[in-house]
Amino acid sequence: MSEYNKEKAIAAQKAFAKKTNSPHFAPDNGVCWKCHKNIYEPETSINGNGNEYTTGVTVEKAKTSLVTGCPHCNRSYCS
Repeated sequence: MSEYNKEKAIAAQKAFAKKTNSPHFAPDNGVCWKCHKNIYEPETSINGNGNEYTTGVTVEKAKTSLVTGCPHCNRSYCS
């Protein structure tokens, strides 16, 4: 399982954006402007079929891809 650590993920996302010369869309403190949940912390829910799933940005994902929206409420940070 991938690691969830908000401090490491915030730093990793800032470094990724700088390294790739990309805009930094993610909230500086990790808290979504819409749902007020931290995007770098896991959030477990149950879908309509009764299956459990987890959303959130792991440290690995923050290191390797540009975060453009909230994984919990799907709010885009690009528009």
